[in-house]
Amino acid sequence: MRRRWFFLGGVLLFFMGLWVLEARPGELVPNEGGRTVAGDFFKAAFQPAVNFEDPEMQSGEVSFFEKLGKALWLTVRYALVAMSLALVIGIVGGVLGSRAWWSRPNLFLQVLRIGVRLLATAVRSVHELMWALLFLSAIGTSPLAAVFAMALPYGGTLAKVFSELLDEGESSAAEVIRVSGGGGFTAFFAGVVTSALPDLATYALYRLECAIRSSAVLGFVGIPTLGYEIKTAYEDGHYREIWTYLYALLVLVVFFEWWGAKVRSQLMNGVAARRVMEGDCSLASLWKARGRSWFLRASVVLLLFGVTAGWLVEDKWGAGVSWEQRMRNLDRFTDEIVPFPVREADGDWGEFGPWFEEKMSDGGTKAVWRTFHLGTAAILLAGIVALVGVRFAARTLVSSSPRGVREGNSRHRELLALLLRGGSMLARAMPEYILAFLLLRVFGPTVWALIFALAIHNAGILLRLGAEVIDNTSSQASSVILAQGGSRSSAFVGALLPVGFNRLVLFLFYRWESCIREATVLGMLGVSSLGFLISDAKVSFFYDEMLLWVGLGAGLVFLGDLTSDLVRHKLRGKTS
Repeated sequence: MRRRWFFLGGVLLFFMGLWVLEARPGELVPNEGGRTVAGDFFKAAFQPAVNFEDPEMQSGEVSFFEKLGKALWLTVRYALVAMSLALVIGIVGGVLGSRAWWSRPNLFLQVLRIGVRLLATAVRSVHELMWALLFLSAIGTSPLAAVFAMALPYGGTLAKVFSELLDEGESSAAEVIRVSGGGGFTAFFAGVVTSALPDLATYALYRLECAIRSSAVLGFVGIPTLGYEIKTAYEDGHYREIWTYLYALLVLVVFFEWWGAKVRSQLMNGVAARRVMEGDCSLASLWKARGRSWFLRASVVLLLFGVTAGWLVEDKWGAGVSWEQRMRNLDRFTDEIVPFPVREADGDWGEFGPWFEEKMSDGGTKAVWRTFHLGTAAILLAGIVALVGVRFAARTLVSSSPRGVREGNSRHRELLALLLRGGSMLARAMPEYILAFLLLRVFGPTVWALIFALAIHNAGILLRLGAEVIDNTSSQASSVILAQGGSRSSAFVGALLPVGFNRLVLFLFYRWESCIREATVLGMLGVSSLGFLISDAKVSFFYDEMLLWVGLGAGLVFLGDLTSDLVRHKLRGKTS
C-alpha cells in the first residue's frame, strides 16, 4: 500500500509541477524554425567537421584540430587542478567532520565537528557555475576563478562523503589499537583510514569523472574549455563543428569513466598474489609474491604528472591583471554585495527585511517554486523512463538463462539491452547544461527543454544504477516464476521489483538532490527560474541581488538534501 501511495504521489507531483511551470503540451512540437534547426543539427551529426566551416578561419595559423586539442587539454587540466584542491579540502573537512576522529569529544569539539559538516554542506549546495559567476564578478575572468569555482563545491562534497565513509567503516581495529596502548592518532589512521582507503579513493576518482563534465560546462561563462567552443560554434551556426566537439567530449568522458571504473575495480577487489614455493613462508618471499598492479601504479604516476603539469604550465593564473587590481575589484564586490538599502542606511540591517520581502514578492518566490518543480518533474520523468528501461537492460533478465532458468536464444533481447546500456552511458556523459543549451535551440524558450535535459542525463544514471540493483538482487521467487512458464516481465514486476524497490527509491532521491542543484542554474539559459534572476542580476551588476538568488538556490538544495537524507534514513530503517 505504501508503494502504491508513493507512485500516486509521484504522479500527482509531476503533473502539479507541469502546471506550476506552465509546460503546455503544444510546446512539445517545435515550430517550423525549431524543426528546421533540429533537422540541420541532427543531419550534421553524420558529417562532423574536420576543419573550420568558416573559410576565413581555414586560412588562419591555427588548425581546427589544434584548437580542439587545446580545448580538450584545458578541460582536463582545469579538472585535475581543481580536484587537487578539492581533495585537500575533502581530506581536512572529512577528518574534522568525522566522529571517528574525535574519540572522546567535549562540547567544543562536537560544535567544531558539526560546524565543519555544515560548512561542507553550504559550499557544495552552490553549483560550480554559481561559484564561477561569483568569482568572475569578484576578481574577473581568469583560470584561477574556474579552478576555485570547481574546487569549493567538489571539496564540500568530498568532505561530506569522506566523513561518512570514515564513520561507517569497520572500527574494531582502531579499538584494538587503543586498548593495546596506541595513541588516538595511530588508531585512527591505522585502524579507520586504512580500512576505508579503497572507498575513499574510488569516490575521489568518481568525482574526477564529474569534474571533467563540470570543466567543460564552465565554458558557457567565458572560461575557454570545450563548452566555450560548443557555445561559440552554435552561435555561428556551425553545426558540424559542434558535433565534432560533442564527440570529443563524449570520448573524453567515456574514457575517464572506463579508466575510473577499472581503477575502482582493482582497488575494491584487489590483485591476486603470486604463488610462493611450498614451505617458503619468509617475510621476504611473501613480500615479493604480493599482488601488484602495473595499471594502478601507472595511473598514480599519470595523475601526479597531470596535476603537476596542470599547475606549472599555466603562466597566467591571474590572466594578466595585477593582484592589486584584483584586490580592488574584490573590495568593490564585497561592498556591493551588501543590500542596497543597508548601504544607503550606513549599515543599518533593519532595512534588509523590507528589501527581502520586496524582492521575493517581485519574482523571488515564484522563481524558487519553479526551480523546485523543475528539478522534481525532471527526476520523476527520469525515474519512470529508467524503471521501464531497467526491465530490458538488466543482464540477468535478458540472457538466454534468466535468473538461472534456461530459455534458449535471446539475441534480440541482448541487442536491445546493449543499445539501452550504450544509450544510458551517452546520456550520463553529456552534461545537463549542454543538453539544455542544445534543446532550447530546438524547442525555443520553453521549460520542456530544461525538463528533458535534466531527465535525459538522470535517466541514464538511474538506468545504470537500477540495472545493477536488479542484477545484484537475490530472489528465489523470480526463478520460480520463470521456471513455471512466467514471462521475464512477470518475474521483474512480481518478484525483483518489490525486493529492490527501496534501493531504487534511494537512488531516485539521491539524484533528486542533484536535479534540484542543476535546476538552480539552468534558468541562466533564459527560462524563468532562479538561474534567470541570477543571470539578470549579473548583467545589471546588481551583486546584492545576485548573491540573494544564489543563497536562495543553495537553501533550496540544502532543504532538498535534508529531505532526501530523512527519506533515505526511513527507508533504510524499514529495510533493516
